[in-house]
This record gives sequence, structure tokens and C-alpha cells, in this order.
Amino acid sequence: MSLISVVSFIIFFLLIASSFKRGTDLFSPSKVFGIVWSLTIGLTELKLSRLQHEWNNYEWLMLSIGIISFFLGSFVVYVINFQKRIISLRDIRSFFTSNIVDKKKFRNIILILFLIYIFSFLGNYIIEGYLPAFHFMSGQSRMFWGVFGIGLTVHIATPLILFIVAYIRMINPKRAIKYLLISIIVVTFLTYLTLLQRFNMIFAIVAVLTMLYYSSNFLKFKNVFISFVIFIGLMYSVQFLRISSFALEFMYSVAQMKFDFKYAILTEPYMYFVMNLENFVRAVNHLENHTFGYYTLHFILSLTGIKKAAMEYFNFNDFPFLNSSYNTYSMFWDYYRDFGVFGLSFIPFVLGLLSSTIYYKMRREPSFIFICSYSIIIFLISISFFVNVIGLLHFVFNTVLIISVGKIIQRKYSLL
Repeated sequence: MSLISVVSFIIFFLLIASSFKRGTDLFSPSKVFGIVWSLTIGLTELKLSRLQHEWNNYEWLMLSIGIISFFLGSFVVYVINFQKRIISLRDIRSFFTSNIVDKKKFRNIILILFLIYIFSFLGNYIIEGYLPAFHFMSGQSRMFWGVFGIGLTVHIATPLILFIVAYIRMINPKRAIKYLLISIIVVTFLTYLTLLQRFNMIFAIVAVLTMLYYSSNFLKFKNVFISFVIFIGLMYSVQFLRISSFALEFMYSVAQMKFDFKYAILTEPYMYFVMNLENFVRAVNHLENHTFGYYTLHFILSLTGIKKAAMEYFNFNDFPFLNSSYNTYSMFWDYYRDFGVFGLSFIPFVLGLLSSTIYYKMRREPSFIFICSYSIIIFLISISFFVNVIGLLHFVFNTVLIISVGKIIQRKYSLL
């Protein structure tokens, strides 16, 4: 184990341990970002796969610029708010009751979203003629499933799950309504699972946990453990559906793992963490031309329907410099690929500013909109080692939807 790996794991455990101190906020942006990236770097430096390589100084420098830039942006906001009063976590949790939302509007919007989801799901299925989970090429078919337009609305599953949990938590409805809403969550989860899209289910889980953390005392050790088991189960359940025709030995062999086969079950989670950074540092070391916003603002091209035409015209390669079937690069890659060192410095800095600004807004003026907005931020940070979410149309769509619904149902109510 290298010194960098040891230091990274020490930082990871210190950040976790410091969160048990009374009054400390586990979900502050810098802490979550530090936990995610210290763990990812620590795992990467173990070099347990022969697909990994030793990084040179330039590669370390590029990764460090992205990470430090985020922390700098967050630190600027921290300094601005250093002497300003913030509301304690206990008071914030007591704030989130039925008084802050319009109960009737909230319930009706949930039912409308569920109807849209069901019609979208069935419409896509009828037009496509199959579901990815039951296709003979499940891993490939999931990437092309869905019709332009209604294919986007099927991702309403994420805000639908978030809103139902928020409604049950704040409204505490009658038993019949509660069971109906729980049934909607189960139906939504199981049907969306057949699309083999983990991204939005993880988005929903992270957003729900963030909302529950700031609105209740739900995140005790027992509940955290149960949530972690569910999270891991989700990861593996979708993976099982996607590769059910392949043996574990095949994954172990393709990943060229250095440890014994009896630990092969660790192959997939390990590689999903480390190959993002490996791909990123390898790519920045070979990139010669930049794409000037194509990937950072990918959602705009997707929305207008010219994404494919633009890619073919400019002859862009979505996955350059790969040495394996793992094709993600972390969020930093899109910023560097588009704008070079400037993008790698400026965009994470702005994300750090934005994350901490919303965080302190929520801690000073708690509201349903702010807690929903911050749950989105926490997901963005949590998945930052894996992919650039701000370039994904369905993420932007769900973000706009969540904030818009929050604005519609929120009542004016203040602790001050």
C-alpha cells in the first residue's frame, strides 16, 4: 500500500469520525466532497488491477487542480459566512412540518407525476417493443432504449420517489394514503429497475437520504446501516440483471485483478471507483484538441436534437484513450476536454461556490426549495468521481422539475 493510499484512507476515516461530534454536519459540501475523493484516491492507489498504471507528476497535477478548485470555491463562501448566524440542525429538523407546504397541491402533484411516469413507461415499451432487462443484449440495449421526448419523462421516477418520502415525512398522512404512496414507490422502483438505469435510482436514494437527514433524526447508525445495505443491494441487483449471462469469472478476468479469485465479488465495486480516475489521468496526458463546451453543455445539444449531428460533424470520440471496457472518467474530464486547464480550474471552483452558497442559504433560511436543491447538490458531489452530471439532459430535467415543484407547493414560513 502506497503512502498516498494510507494518507487518503486516514483522511477518509478522520472525516467520518469527526461527523460524530455533536452539532457537526455530516452533509456539509466540503466534508462530503472530501469523503468521496479521499476514498476514491485511496482505493485507486492500491493498484489492484493490471489495467491501472503509475501516475506521473503531470497527471497528479491535473487531478489536484480539479479537487483543490472545488475546495477553494467552497472556502470562499465559508469565509463570507464565517460570522453569520446559522440555524442548528435540531431547529432545522423541527422546521420541516406540514406547515411549510400546501398538502393538497403536494398530493395532487405526486399523483400527476406518477401518471406521467406510467404513461411514459408504457409508451416507450409499446414503441420499442422490449424492456432492457429482458433483452438478449441487455447491457447494450439499455443505452438505446427510449423514444425522444417521452423517453425523457420516464426519468420522473427520481423526483417522484423523493416527493413521496418528503410527503410521508412532513404530512404524516392517514394509513390508507400512506400505503398507497408506498405502493407507488414500490411500483416505480421495480418498473424503473427493468430499464437497467442505476443512475437515477442512486440519485433518488442520495436525495432522499439528504432530505431525511435535514428533516428528521432518521440517520442513526441502524438506519444508516440498513440504507447502506439497500444501496449495495441496488448496485448489485441491477448489475446482476445486466450481466446475468456472464460469469463472475469473466469480469474478474477482464479487469485483470491482482488478488485471488475468491475475492472476485469485489471486482466490480472496486473497478467502478478506480477506473474513472485512471481513465481521466491517462486521457489528460494524451489529449491534443479541446471541444469547447460540447460535453460540459451536452444537455443543450440533447434537448435540441442536434447532439448526434454535431458529434459526427466534428468527429468527436466520446471515449478516447481507453484500455478497457470501463468508459467513465470522473466529472473533471468533461471540463478539461472542453476548456483545458481553465475549465478544470474554473468550473469546479464555481461548483464549490454554488454548493456552499446553497448550503448556507439552507442553514440560515431553511425552506423546502433549499432542502430539495441541496439534495441535488449532494448527489452531484457524491457522483463526482464517476461522471459529469450537469451535462446530462435527464439530470437537468429532474433538477428543474424538483425545484419547480418545490416552488409551487412551498408556503411562506420562517423560524426567524
